[in-house]
Amino acid sequence: MSPPRKPRARSTAPDPKRWPECSRCGHCYQLAARWPEGPICMHCYNAARRREGACADCGHVGMVPGLNTAAEPVCLRCSGIPLALTCTACGEEAWLAKGATCWRCLLRGMVHDHLAGPDGQISPALQPMAEALCSMPRANSGVTWMRANPQVGQLLRALGTGSLELSHDALDALPAGRTVEYLRALLVTHHALPPRDRRLATFQRWLDDTLARVEHPEHKQLLDRFARWHHLRDLRRQAEHGPVEAGPVLRAKQSITVTIEFLGWLDRRGTTLAALSQHEIDSWHAGGPGTREHVQRFLYWCRAQRLTGKLELPRRDKDNPQLIGEHARLKIIRSLLLGDELALPYRIAGCLITLFGQPAGKVVALTLADLTGSDASSPELRLRLGKQWVPVPEQLAALIHLHLEHRANTNTAANAQSRWLFPGQVPGEHLSRTTLLAALRGNGIPVRAARNTTWQQLVREAPPQVLADALNISPATAMKHAQRAGSDWARYVSTTHHQQ
Repeated sequence: MSPPRKPRARSTAPDPKRWPECSRCGHCYQLAARWPEGPICMHCYNAARRREGACADCGHVGMVPGLNTAAEPVCLRCSGIPLALTCTACGEEAWLAKGATCWRCLLRGMVHDHLAGPDGQISPALQPMAEALCSMPRANSGVTWMRANPQVGQLLRALGTGSLELSHDALDALPAGRTVEYLRALLVTHHALPPRDRRLATFQRWLDDTLARVEHPEHKQLLDRFARWHHLRDLRRQAEHGPVEAGPVLRAKQSITVTIEFLGWLDRRGTTLAALSQHEIDSWHAGGPGTREHVQRFLYWCRAQRLTGKLELPRRDKDNPQLIGEHARLKIIRSLLLGDELALPYRIAGCLITLFGQPAGKVVALTLADLTGSDASSPELRLRLGKQWVPVPEQLAALIHLHLEHRANTNTAANAQSRWLFPGQVPGEHLSRTTLLAALRGNGIPVRAARNTTWQQLVREAPPQVLADALNISPATAMKHAQRAGSDWARYVSTTHHQQ
C-alpha cells in the first residue's frame, strides 16, 4: 500500500450558485457523481478513487472509497458506491489510470516498451532496474517521469536497443544534464553500471575543459600539476571513504579559477613565480575582491615545490567564531521541534546540529545503522555519532520515529531501499549538505553560529575528551571550544591521566 498523500490544494473558489454542497467536504465545487451518501465533488471523487487501506466494517484490504457513519474508510461492497476499481489487465483492485487499466500495469507496459531490445526482451543487465521501476511504491510517479521528460524515453530506448552502450564513457559522451546523471545513478544503484563518485567524475571533466581553455603553455602545465597532484588527489582520498560532498568540489574549482586569474595578473605585470615578491602578494590581495584569497592553496603548494621564495601569506582569523546567544539557540531548537515551517527531515537535521554540535555534512551522511531502538515500541532511541551511542531526547525521538515511517524520496525506484537516514533525490545518495544548509538558512537559522554556540554550552557541561569520543570531533578541537568558553578542564585531564 502507498503511504498517505497530503491533499492537494484546490485552485478554484467554490460556487454555491452553480453547485450543491458536497456531502463529504461541505463545499460547493463541480460535481463528479451522486453516491448513496449524496453529491460528491470532483476533488473528493478523485481522492476516494485513490484511497487504499483496510475496510473499517469488514476488514477487506484494498480500495476503500466509501465512508461509514463514523467517517471511517470502507470498501465498495460495504459502501454501495457504483465505482469500477478493478484493473482488467491484472484483476486487482487499484487506482485506475487510463480506461480500466491501473497505474501499475500502465507502468509495466511503458517500462517494457522502453527497455525491450530488438528481440522484444529486456537484457539481463537492465532487468534489475526494470523491476525496480515497475515495483516503485507510487506507480503514477514512474509514468509521469517517463511522460513528462522526452529525454528519459529516448535514453531508455537507446539503452534497450543497444544503440547507446551501457557504460560510463558512453554517458559521458552525451550532453551533460540532470536527466543523464539521474539515469546514470539509477543504473549504478541497480548494478547495471559499476559505482563511480558522481562529483569526482564531474570535477575531472570540468578540469579537462578548463585546462583546455588556458592558452599560455607554461601556465597550463603548471595548473595541470597543481590541480591533479593537489586538488584531484585530495578529492580521490575523500572518495575512498564515502561520496565526495559538493563543498570540497566547489572550493577546488574556485581555487583553480582564481589561480588562473592570478597567473594572468602576474603575466600582465611581467612577473614570474620565481621572481614573486611580498609586494606582489600584498598588491594581489589588496587590489581585488575577497575571493582572491583562494589563491593561497596554490601559493602554499608553490612554496612546498620551491617554485617561489618563502613568502608570508595572509591568514583568515579563526579565533573569533560566530556565536549567537544561548536564548536564541534554545528558541531555534524549540521552533525546530514544534514548528512546521520546514519539512520534517530538515527539522530533525537542524536539531542534530543545534543539540549535538554536529556538522551538516556528518548529519546528512547518517545511516539507519546509526540508530538503535528505532522501533516505536523501543523504550529509548540512541544515535551513534562517535564511539558511543548517545541517547536522543524524547521530543526529537518522536520526530525521528515519524520520519522513519515515511522517509522522503523513497517512493521511486531511486531509493526504495535506501540505507540513508535522509535519502536524497539522486539515486543511491543521501540528502545534499548544500540543500540542507539552504533550507535552514532560508528559515533564518544561522547554522555555523548556532553550532559554535552549542559547543560553547556542551564544553561547560562535560569534559572535552568525553565529548570528542561521543560526538566524533578531535580532542584538540573540543579543547579549543572549552578554552573559548572559559571552561578549564585541565584539572580533569591531569586527574584522569594520574588515575590511569
